[in-house]
Amino acid sequence: MNIDEIHKTIENLSGEQGFLEYGSAPYRKMIPEIDRLRLYLDKSYNAGMDYMARNVELRADPELLLKGTKSIMCFLAPYKPAHEQMVGVPKIASYAYGLDYHRVVKDKLYAIVEKLKPLMPNLKARVFVDSAPVMEREWAREAGLGFIGKNNFLISKKYGLHTFIGIILINQKLKYTSDNIRNGCGNCNLCIEACPTGALGAPFSLDARKCISYQTIESKCGHYTEEFQINLNNSIFGCDICLKACPWAAKGEATTWQEFNPVYSEQHNKHIIDFSREDWEALNNGDFLEIFNESPMKRAGIIKIQDNL
Repeated sequence: MNIDEIHKTIENLSGEQGFLEYGSAPYRKMIPEIDRLRLYLDKSYNAGMDYMARNVELRADPELLLKGTKSIMCFLAPYKPAHEQMVGVPKIASYAYGLDYHRVVKDKLYAIVEKLKPLMPNLKARVFVDSAPVMEREWAREAGLGFIGKNNFLISKKYGLHTFIGIILINQKLKYTSDNIRNGCGNCNLCIEACPTGALGAPFSLDARKCISYQTIESKCGHYTEEFQINLNNSIFGCDICLKACPWAAKGEATTWQEFNPVYSEQHNKHIIDFSREDWEALNNGDFLEIFNESPMKRAGIIKIQDNL
């Protein structure tokens, strides 16, 4: 198969797996992007996420993750929910309503790799979804799938912000789709104005120490021992405030991936997005693990979530 036929095949496989869009970019070292990351780290904006400083070189050079990398394949997976949470219940970031996206998206990427193997001799590939030192947003931008907004999200002009990015590093040259998508923020600062804690202090910047998402998920501190005491805004896992403030969030349809529909608890006879404060407070660790075993919320754990309450 020639390079155009391979490209069409990958597009078809992407669609069969339910991805919104596929694009690819040629291998390079991400020197300017890493310089910006170093400045970010120098300001301690990564808070307690020490792994960001440990893996800088890996982020800069994909070939350190897959020797012989020639192309970076990027896929957008839809998670936009059909229904929002009711007013007053403890808030969960919409990406965490369903099953753990790392596994769900990875399984679909692995399926694509398996179908490409017979078509591409000596194929080597590695799959990544958000849990490895890969600069997913930068690669997706370079592959022509969107632009990076002032709120630091990858924003697709077709599909908005409710997307996960799947990455496949591959040792083959491909037809590249690295169209330059013009930044669509313009003079809009709604995300910055909406952030209630000042974490978005400037465009394209994020101080995780003040971020609701960081404090409710990643931070190992108890709430009252955080460096910055912020109002968690009734959030117990993540935050969608800057996402919802963005006009581009209106783009895109509700996801058709059943895996991202809200997890249902038979014990409570309701979906987790409908859990009351009392429901969360009454959960013990055993019940939590049973209900959230395949959920992104398992990462925080019930003790952390109850502390967030």
